[in-house]
Amino acid sequence: MDSSNSNVMLGQPGLDIKTAATVFGLLALVYYGIEISKAVWIGLTGPLSKVPGPWLNRFTAVPWKLTVITGKSGQMCIDYPKKYGEIVRIAPNVVMISNKEAVHQIVVEKDLRKSAAYEKFRQDKDIATIFTIRDRAEYRTRRRLLSHGFSVSYIKGLEPMMLSCIRDLEEVIDERCAAAAGGKAEIDIWHLFGCLTSDVMSETSFGGSFKLVKNGEHPIRLRMSQNFRRNAVYQTLPFLRWIPFLPKSQDPELKRLVDEVIARRRTSQDKIAKPDILQLLLDTHDQNPEDFSDKVVMAEMFLFMLAGGETAATTLIFAFIFLLDDPVRYKRLVDEIRQVFPVASSPVTNEMTANLPFLNAVLKETLRLRAPAASGLQRQTDEDIVLAGHLFPAGTAITANTFPLHLDEKEWPDADDFVPERWLSDYKGVPAAEKMSYYPFSAASRNCIGKQFAWNELRLTMASLLRRYDFFFVPGQSRETMVLVSLQLKSNKYLIGVRPRA
Repeated sequence: MDSSNSNVMLGQPGLDIKTAATVFGLLALVYYGIEISKAVWIGLTGPLSKVPGPWLNRFTAVPWKLTVITGKSGQMCIDYPKKYGEIVRIAPNVVMISNKEAVHQIVVEKDLRKSAAYEKFRQDKDIATIFTIRDRAEYRTRRRLLSHGFSVSYIKGLEPMMLSCIRDLEEVIDERCAAAAGGKAEIDIWHLFGCLTSDVMSETSFGGSFKLVKNGEHPIRLRMSQNFRRNAVYQTLPFLRWIPFLPKSQDPELKRLVDEVIARRRTSQDKIAKPDILQLLLDTHDQNPEDFSDKVVMAEMFLFMLAGGETAATTLIFAFIFLLDDPVRYKRLVDEIRQVFPVASSPVTNEMTANLPFLNAVLKETLRLRAPAASGLQRQTDEDIVLAGHLFPAGTAITANTFPLHLDEKEWPDADDFVPERWLSDYKGVPAAEKMSYYPFSAASRNCIGKQFAWNELRLTMASLLRRYDFFFVPGQSRETMVLVSLQLKSNKYLIGVRPRA
């Protein structure tokens, strides 16, 4: 062997490292130079170059992603259309559309498939739920398999479980009122309603209530919530997965806890006596093991627990906020409910609450003003498409920005005001039910499969509480919101006064 070569290879390792570092640096420079050049080229000359929006966003998705993970996407959905118009470029390949007709095309007429944005809501990146499936055929199969469990008749069978959780809440409120001076207590509805709706979801889809209303926290719910939000952040900023000291995206302890829940159900008599959503999932797996694996069962359990709990709690919280701001409408609703339920202990059923016009109007108006899905519906074009006079090439990610449609003065007179009467049949003007600018549960083939479940839960809770208690406004509460997966109060707290019905 040539000695000079030997010295270079063996005797001067520092030179090799230095050379390698130089080569690596040059390659990185070339790579990022190409990427930056591509970004500039796409930003300035690509098919979306004429779409208005923040200047930096045309070159990089970083500003948009930072808006999402800091909880500001809901405000962005309101502010950007005012500043830039009905069509806004919010990332190099992402546009936000707030035009009523175009949104209807996207969500209903064209029924565009969901974009890759939904993948960040997966507990396991390789396992899609009915909420995160993007493939149309796969979605149709999953919807067909699960549809029985969300039929009117099946949900009616879940009603006793919902009412059991509501009774737990009533017992807690009774205890606090009994311990308070004059029988009037202050309760944190942000905490209690969040616990209630999680108890309802765990009772119906996890084999038994977590008893959060009475006991505070439960390890499964806590770990699920942490894992869900962590994975959403990791999908938005993928490089975080590789930082050694950050938690991994998969939580083995969570999997163990859920495996125990499933194992208990499979060996218990509840599979006969308790036809709940958990049993539906297990039966669906047994009948269709290829389309509905064990991992899919677990993923759907996570979805129903988190999505069903948070969105219902948000609606209940804001319904009470709006009502306690408005004594006249509060009294109208209380009178309607107490006419049907004349004493505080009157049994409540969904069959009775479904026919209370003002109760339903209050909930619909709350969902208009504070829809939990406040950052729009994410879709993707599979072929070139014209929307609102603009051509969008195949592969464009589109946010159907429904939030400002709910607040559009042209569609909704006094749009920023809480006006439940607009949902009643004798309201003067265009009946709200006929408008195509209302999407609290999405629409068309991708409408929320749990919509009827949510309506039952909301009506039963509102009617039960307002038949039994008088509620009062407590001044000094923050109402500032943010969007972290769904609409939330920044303060994570909201106090109201309560005492037993006079």
